Amino acid sequence: MREAPSRTTREPVDLPVDPAVDVAIVGGGANGLYLACLLAQRGVAVTVLERRETIADRPRAFGIHPAALAALDAVGLGDAVREQALVLEGGAFTTSAGREVAVSFAPPARPGPVVLDQRIIERMLERRLDQLAPGALRRNTPVTAVSPHPDRVQLALGDAGRAVVARCAALADGVNGELADALFGPLRPRGPARWYAMAEADATPGPRGTHDQHARLVAAHDGIVESFPVPGGRRRWVVWRASDAPVSVDEFRMLVRDRARASVGRIHGSVAVFRAQSRGRRHIARGRLALVGDGAAAVSPIGGQGLALGWSAARVLADSIEQGLSVGSFRWAAYRRAVRRLFARARHRSAFFMRMGDPVAGRDLLRRGAALVLGAPICRPLARRLVVAEAPPPARTTVGRRDAPREGSTVQARG
Repeated sequence: MREAPSRTTREPVDLPVDPAVDVAIVGGGANGLYLACLLAQRGVAVTVLERRETIADRPRAFGIHPAALAALDAVGLGDAVREQALVLEGGAFTTSAGREVAVSFAPPARPGPVVLDQRIIERMLERRLDQLAPGALRRNTPVTAVSPHPDRVQLALGDAGRAVVARCAALADGVNGELADALFGPLRPRGPARWYAMAEADATPGPRGTHDQHARLVAAHDGIVESFPVPGGRRRWVVWRASDAPVSVDEFRMLVRDRARASVGRIHGSVAVFRAQSRGRRHIARGRLALVGDGAAAVSPIGGQGLALGWSAARVLADSIEQGLSVGSFRWAAYRRAVRRLFARARHRSAFFMRMGDPVAGRDLLRRGAALVLGAPICRPLARRLVVAEAPPPARTTVGRRDAPREGSTVQARG
């Protein structure tokens, strides 16, 4: 284990303490806000401590899969999201030779994903939390130290010279959370890593002036090209890359044209290049502390399963926290099992998806295309799974144990 990016002291700093709460959540992104809504609607006194002043203004997840919609239903937001979201009508997996297997998301039998900017969903969660627990979200409030005790957790608040005391704390500060690293050890790679370039462009209207509302995946010889519609008459394009080298707008257009035989509309902003890899943590909960969201298990963004994974796990965590508050001690076995199960299924799916999108030799490409054409009825369930992250079935897991963070010690983040 690498050395934690923090320092530990035996005695916590003596700070003025704000009124105590049942649960303090560090991080006010999609996962932290969602957990807070779950707890608040059960009558749990919760506070969310978020270092940013506003919602992060950067490209975020768009695909909201059925499991994530079910999670939003649990906090009363599912219908609001459905009303605003763009509904995918279907998807297609295609070879560069034009051989295609299509799937339909015709409701109500087997609905597929809906598409909505994660920033909009975070604003919905923020408003919902304010309805359930006015003032629970505290922005511009970084947490710099966490001190676990036998009967409470104390959290120091940045430069404010104050602290929050809670009966339980959940860290939802993402994959780069220093407190999570210091308390539970580092996130470690799980499965393959790949590079992709991504851009958002104007969609090309059809003959009747309407836009294509299908996700399209082209497994070309030189790597996959993925595109799907987003609100506002645009499409998001993602292409496989061999490295993290920058990609210009013209180069991106050429990649899509050569691999998918498709034209890209006017690109908005620059082309982003990102690394896709799943990462997991051996320990995610102990004592009065638990991790939630990407800090507990981060699945590769290829496949769009991140929100479904985080929210499904948060529902189990909320049950464990509620039970722990009622008896005065916290047992995390059910939560650990749920995270391991959900993460394993999502990781395997995303790894398979990435392998299907890798460059292939001519013979392998021909074999893949023949399988898709000759076995189209059999391949349709496979094509659907490539486009839709469906809820995983239960699975048995084995969970390791570790000692809790030392009671009475303080773990501090680097300033």
